[in-house]
Amino acid sequence: MEDKEFDKHLKKAITAEERKHQKAYLRAVEKSLNTSKKKFNWRIAAAIIAIIGLSGYFIFGNQSLSNDELYSKYYAPYENVIEPIVRDQVNLSKKAKVFSFYEQGAYKKAIEGFNQLTALDAIDVETITFYKANSYLQLKEFKKAKTLFSQVTKNEQWQTESLWYLALISIKLNDTDAALKYLQQLKNKRTFKNSAVNELIKLLN
Repeated sequence: MEDKEFDKHLKKAITAEERKHQKAYLRAVEKSLNTSKKKFNWRIAAAIIAIIGLSGYFIFGNQSLSNDELYSKYYAPYENVIEPIVRDQVNLSKKAKVFSFYEQGAYKKAIEGFNQLTALDAIDVETITFYKANSYLQLKEFKKAKTLFSQVTKNEQWQTESLWYLALISIKLNDTDAALKYLQQLKNKRTFKNSAVNELIKLLN
């Protein structure tokens, strides 16, 4: 935490120093223009400084996001790709009803349904576990979600997706070391959310 605070203050100091040099440069330009009897437009100068200042904000500001802000920025619930629900569809199968709850955001009902699904419903255990973990995540029951995602990482089918959500959960729970561990595993695989993974690794280091 102290290192992050130091980095934050250092970046502010660097930005302030850069602005001081920019103002000195603009004064020198003004003097030169006055010598040649040309008027210097301070409005233009102010606009230039403002643009530079905004650039610095976006460069440095993103690196100062809290863990909660990082989680909110990168988290998105996993879509229902198993049993897409068609509007006005009737006579839904048991599996379709459960995924309908999930898709509608009725996550408690979805969890109850996932607990009742079996291989007889044409769905494997890993998929049930993965979507149940996502349901718990939507309900902000992070520890339950983490336990289930950890189980799924042992299977190739939903491994990368589960590692991603485990990284986000770790960020939310302020466990940066664990988050970096999961992100590094994803980076090594190079098969899922490559740009987001690299961004998060840079922001957390």
